[in-house]
Amino acid sequence: MYLQHFKLNEQPFEPVPDPEFLYLSNFHERAKYYMESVWGFPNGIVSITGAIGAGKTILINAFIGGLTDDVCVAKINQTQLTPVQFLQFLLAQFGFKPFRKRKVELLDMLAQFLSEKAAAGQKTLIIIDEAQNLSKNVLMDLGRLFEDEQKRFASLRIILSGHTELNDAMDSAGISGLVRLRLDLGPLNHRETCAYVLHRLAVAGATGAEIFTGAALDSVHSYSRGIPRLINTLCDTAMIGVGSANQDTVDGGAIDAAAKELKWQVTTSQTDEHSVMVPMLDVPDAKRFGILSIAYKGRTTNEFPLAMGKLLIGRANSNDLQIDSRFVSGHHAQIITGVDGKSLIEDLNSTNGLYIGQRKVRRHKLASGDVIGLGQHTITYYKERRET
Repeated sequence: MYLQHFKLNEQPFEPVPDPEFLYLSNFHERAKYYMESVWGFPNGIVSITGAIGAGKTILINAFIGGLTDDVCVAKINQTQLTPVQFLQFLLAQFGFKPFRKRKVELLDMLAQFLSEKAAAGQKTLIIIDEAQNLSKNVLMDLGRLFEDEQKRFASLRIILSGHTELNDAMDSAGISGLVRLRLDLGPLNHRETCAYVLHRLAVAGATGAEIFTGAALDSVHSYSRGIPRLINTLCDTAMIGVGSANQDTVDGGAIDAAAKELKWQVTTSQTDEHSVMVPMLDVPDAKRFGILSIAYKGRTTNEFPLAMGKLLIGRANSNDLQIDSRFVSGHHAQIITGVDGKSLIEDLNSTNGLYIGQRKVRRHKLASGDVIGLGQHTITYYKERRET
């Protein structure tokens, strides 16, 4: 395609989650640390969630690649299974042929396997990708399996990875109390988006020659909103267009042309006067947007638009909504808005907690008029756009 034109050794923006191309943003660095810390706790499940294309699978692949020989690992990504099918799939990952077995026999086989591994001084790790699709019964079985094994050898660890709905699924199955570490992968900020693009180009063999201009990198962040999979799609499409036109660099115009070719829908941000391109399926009808009204010590300072997806709130500049206050944690909370327009706010293990009115909450489905307390700041959520 464009490899020879840009003097690259391999495709820099392939959608395949190749660990060689892993770029560690602040969120990804923390998620990597969480997974590596799974052995440092006597018990506990690690949960990593994030939007489609946030980079969960490439993190898992990189983590597996760094495991030592004393870890026996099963990776499962087929999750729309019955409890029996799940046990069969899991045991097959460990080298068994567990078909035509009853559930009680499968559980006995698994218990015996875990016992033998523990006796041999080996650890067992179960990693489940796309875990949001696990049924309530499968999650309950996982919880019981984990608790039973911890009482005996404590050599089993579990990492669950999936979309944000996984949090609700774990709550419904009653296993949230077993989750020791939990993190939701946020998008890349502007600096990280630029670094991500340049990192992948360097891994693919780019030398000192400029391939993406500064304006192009700015546009990539605006259009992709820092979601790695969308960055890959946009950059790859732009490079194909530039290569076919025999141009030397990808500029802002090339990014615009690529976004148009991808038929990404235009929506206007209420934070400025410019239009930004976003994937059509990633933005609901405008009537589903909400408004966050931010106030400091009771005085309204500004308003912030709410669209589908995740909105990160905190003191760090990597948040979508940054609140510079010593009472607010680096990544304090997130608001998740679904395709149905309903929004949920979740505490991200903040120091001072999250409040709706006077009530401290961990997770709360927002209703129009709810007042979110963050230290000396409040955020009032309005379901519909308000006339100004």
